[in-house]
Amino acid sequence: MQADSAGVNPTRPCKARWRIRTSLVWLVAASMLPGMLLSAWFIVSDYQQHKAQAIQRAIAIARAGTASLDRDLAGTTAALRVLASSNSLHHDDLATFYLQAQDALPYQAISNYVLINETGHQMLNTLKPWGAALPAVGGPPQLQRIFKTGEPVLTDVFTGPVTGKPILALGVPVKRDGHTLYSLNAGIFPERIAKVLMSQNLPHNWISAVLDSKGNIVARTHEMDRFVGKPAVPDLIRMSRQSSEGVLETITLEGIPVITAFSRSSVSDWSVAVGIPQTQLTAELKRSLFTLLIASMLLFASALWVAWRLAVTRVMAPANELLKRMQAMASGQAPGMVDIQHTPEEFVMLEHGFAELSARLREREQEREAKLAAEAANRAKTAFLSRMSHELRTPLNAVLGFTQVLQLDHEEALTERQRHMIALIESSGQHLLSMISDVLDFSRIESGQLRMEITRIHADDLIDECQSMMATESMRAGVHLTVSNTSPDRHVLADRTRLKQVLLNLLSNAIKYNRPGGVVTLNLHSHGNCLRFTVQDTGLGIPPEQITHLFEPFNRLGRHHSDKPGAGIGLVICKQLLELMGGQLQVRSQADQGSEFWFDLPLAP
Repeated sequence: MQADSAGVNPTRPCKARWRIRTSLVWLVAASMLPGMLLSAWFIVSDYQQHKAQAIQRAIAIARAGTASLDRDLAGTTAALRVLASSNSLHHDDLATFYLQAQDALPYQAISNYVLINETGHQMLNTLKPWGAALPAVGGPPQLQRIFKTGEPVLTDVFTGPVTGKPILALGVPVKRDGHTLYSLNAGIFPERIAKVLMSQNLPHNWISAVLDSKGNIVARTHEMDRFVGKPAVPDLIRMSRQSSEGVLETITLEGIPVITAFSRSSVSDWSVAVGIPQTQLTAELKRSLFTLLIASMLLFASALWVAWRLAVTRVMAPANELLKRMQAMASGQAPGMVDIQHTPEEFVMLEHGFAELSARLREREQEREAKLAAEAANRAKTAFLSRMSHELRTPLNAVLGFTQVLQLDHEEALTERQRHMIALIESSGQHLLSMISDVLDFSRIESGQLRMEITRIHADDLIDECQSMMATESMRAGVHLTVSNTSPDRHVLADRTRLKQVLLNLLSNAIKYNRPGGVVTLNLHSHGNCLRFTVQDTGLGIPPEQITHLFEPFNRLGRHHSDKPGAGIGLVICKQLLELMGGQLQVRSQADQGSEFWFDLPLAP
């Protein structure tokens, strides 16, 4: 067999781009990928949900811490108000009030009591014995608001002048006759505030802190001694001043990335912040993703092994067997029997398909060889016809010449019977010469040696010539020949000689197969960008079952023994000549009602 048009040699195996096992590996991966992506999506969604729940819990803890802190400070404020209403203070008996304050200390979780006058000087301090020298500065300037507003004041964290440690003060006014004489203050160590934070039962590693109105750390659950009194991170300070509640991602003072939720008290203007370490949130996500990765790898390895086994036993082995059978078929050997019990159904179908394909290829090869033989025979026939036509024309022309010499000889005039016989010889010779010319044209057309000279032709002149040439034949047959031209002065693109040959052949057939008194009409009219030539007669017509054989060479449709001369190739030549000129011969006919032949040729510009 020959190579195909793409230049691929079918007997030479091509290098494959991939193998079936590789395709199965990709199939396994593609099958598992959606499940893995879906699992990862569920894990990430669960992480997001867990993160949202943790943030909501942190916000709830911050709110609860703020509420607990407000309640604790409210209790201390109430106790201070009771102590501030003591009679000893009302009568300026500060020594007795000092003893009362000392007695009240065990019942309050505070460090000391401090009594400050309107000028800011300490009048007594339970951290010092009665009558001992006291610091000139009574406390932070915030306590002076008590004398201005007459309302309790909670200070920010500051360094105590007596203890030298971070402390905060809660003060209430001591009034007499509506005038604030003193401020009674309770010193509160940050450890008390830290206990409030610890009572919220924070999850492990969560970090909570209390910030004063300036954003300084009052208490903290982690490394409190290190950070009390220092400012919190700037982002937390800024957001706590802008909003009463919120969530943000920050980094703690010790450098731990956290998600912080905060809530600010509307009473004390302090804030409680709760930080969730991001590592704690992502650790579970990492564990889930790692578990998914390990499980996916194990599953992928198992599926890959199963796919490999299936590829070897159920795909590769039958495929190799099929290839062996195909090679046997290609070499002309018997492919042998296929084991249907151990071969997949698809490969069995492929086996049958290749067997059928092999049979069809053998048939096509036989058909090709037969076609080549037929073409060779046809070429030989064409060459023979061409040579014989030339060989026959020479003696025939001589015969026709002698008949003309005999007819023109006036010295030895022919008898009437001799002239009749000479006329028959001339008529038969002319008919034979016409048949030889037709056969020669037919052989030239089939061999592709007939040349066409397409030129611009005046249709009216050509029609007049054809009408004049066929006038004698139509009169002899008793047939009326008419021309109908609805598109005068038109030009077409065609070979003048061959177009004239076609028209004369069609008109001759219309006259030949007509009946005495019949009519033959040659009609010309425009049809789009073409000129349509129509030859219509009122003759014998053609039965429908014979129209399909009309253009078969040497087929006279059962009229071989009639008195009408002809070889049966005139219409075939007309059809082929018109196709060479870009036209198509069409026919419409009914028995005993005549025939109509027409064709279109392009109009010349």
